[in-house]
Amino acid sequence: MVLAELCLVTGAWATEASDLYRDGRRAEKAGHIAQAYLLYSEAAALDPGNHLYWLRSEALKTRATMEGKVVPQLASAAALPEIPIEEADTTIEAATAQDLAEARKPLPPTRLKAQAGRKDFDVKGDAKVLFQAAAKAFGLDCVFDGDYQAGKTIRFRIDQADYREALHALEAATGSFLVPISERLFLVVKDTPQKRKEEEPFVAVLIPVPEATSTQDLTAMITAVQQSCGIQKVGWDSQRNMVVMRDAISKILPARQLFEDLLYPRPQIQLEMTMLEVDKNDMVEYGLTLPNSFPIAFFTTLLHNVPSIPSSLSGMLLIGGGQSMIGLGIVNSMLVATLSRSDSRNLLHATLRSIDNQPATLHIGQKYPILTSSYVGTSGVAGAGVVQPAPSFTFQDLGLSLKVTPHVHGTEEVTLSLEAEFKLLAGAALNGIPVISNRSLKSDVTLKMGEWAVVAGLMEDQDARTIAGIAGIANIPLLGPLMRTTTHNKESDQVVILLKPTLVTPPPDQGLTHVFRMGSETRPLTPL
Repeated sequence: MVLAELCLVTGAWATEASDLYRDGRRAEKAGHIAQAYLLYSEAAALDPGNHLYWLRSEALKTRATMEGKVVPQLASAAALPEIPIEEADTTIEAATAQDLAEARKPLPPTRLKAQAGRKDFDVKGDAKVLFQAAAKAFGLDCVFDGDYQAGKTIRFRIDQADYREALHALEAATGSFLVPISERLFLVVKDTPQKRKEEEPFVAVLIPVPEATSTQDLTAMITAVQQSCGIQKVGWDSQRNMVVMRDAISKILPARQLFEDLLYPRPQIQLEMTMLEVDKNDMVEYGLTLPNSFPIAFFTTLLHNVPSIPSSLSGMLLIGGGQSMIGLGIVNSMLVATLSRSDSRNLLHATLRSIDNQPATLHIGQKYPILTSSYVGTSGVAGAGVVQPAPSFTFQDLGLSLKVTPHVHGTEEVTLSLEAEFKLLAGAALNGIPVISNRSLKSDVTLKMGEWAVVAGLMEDQDARTIAGIAGIANIPLLGPLMRTTTHNKESDQVVILLKPTLVTPPPDQGLTHVFRMGSETRPLTPL
């Protein structure tokens, strides 16, 4: 019996709520926003299960407050879903990592869930009639701002349009913009700068930067997005590597997607480098070594001269006689036949990896200490200890130093900016400082992906011939070769650097990019 009475009471409340809702609709159409808000709120209080009553009251809450100059409290509070009220706790718990992660996630914007499909429209009427017709066709509902003027009668005709195309076309035709309130309800507002500030939702989003990006590149991307979408506030958290954007939702959503497209990772290039160095040295020395100077001894007692024969001479050739006898010393001759040959090959193979427009460096070798300053002499007072400052050294990189900067052109070609330097000790020294031979190369070369190419090469040939003998005799056509020593030295040095680029990750132009419908700067398209 009690259950039957409760059912009768509930049905009566539902009927009364329905009547209040209809009265609210009439008041809203008549322009009495405060009265309509109160009727919707009473209907929601009588029938809390009907969310349409509560959504209608929430849509008119702001305008009803401005019209009535009072803040309604009881009716709106009764329309809200029941939430258990607990006693206030004065202690504040520390936020966990999960709490921070959830706080960084922006709430998803309200989007309409309309009926699927495309429809044809051929409707004639003012702006309110057109929006109501389009909303009804897709199973939606709409409310209008209190200051909204329906305007003159126009004809709206469009074929095979979904709900977004139809509503955006109505926005452009009537000079309005829409604000989704729930999945089935949206608010129609006149598109003016003031109304944009009052009614359009403002959001803030956090965009993580997953790739290791330089400050210059990140600043360029942020500037491009800010200027393209007209974002008011953009910040960068360098410690957490996050970008923060805050503006109207019609600008933030395409700006975030555009920034994520710009964050597409650069293409990676793997470079296989091979350096081949071949040294050859041939030296041949042959011939008869003859003295080119002869000592003279005087075998006379004239002027109290004492005749003597140097011990280093193997024999004397006597010329003259008596008091005018002299001796011409004969030095031992030597037959020379020497052959020296040396070959050396040096092969270096390395693999580098870099990204587009970022240099990759490689050094193969050692650091050699070179004296730059030293103190020569003594210092200090007599009787005291001698103090000598320590010498200063710098370390010079010896061996191969390679710097390659790739510039990717699609998936087929890449341009390499190459700087190669090869340093070795020359074997000589100047004032105690060793002389370093240096070979350097700077070049730009365009290669196909996956093929070897010689990007640098250096060939050095040296052919030296030396003749030593007695002047005048060594050049006699037939006798000369037998009376001289000939040295022939041939040196050959070849250095070749080969590179093979391989594409590891595709460039950004190979990925899918997004197309954004943003509208004009003064009338951006709101997401529906």
